[in-house]
Amino acid sequence: LEYACAADGCASTEPLKAMPAHFDAAGLECTQHFATSKDGTKVPYFQIGAAELPMDGSSPTLLDGYGGFEISMTPAYSGSVGAAWLS
Repeated sequence: LEYACAADGCASTEPLKAMPAHFDAAGLECTQHFATSKDGTKVPYFQIGAAELPMDGSSPTLLDGYGGFEISMTPAYSGSVGAAWLS
């Protein structure tokens, strides 16, 4: 999703273009967190799940990552896997 400044001088934004939704994301939220590596580096990660997801370790988790050990992957999203897992 890309945004452009509205006529009010960027006090607000308006959608410029966006991809169509692949599934209904109502009730889901995306939050950013940070893990601390052994050397103290803060490593960002994102968590996507139900807005009311209990943060007590009782929810199943699918962990995916990219980069590291001099091997990198381009970040990508699989709509079929994502929609099925979040349902």
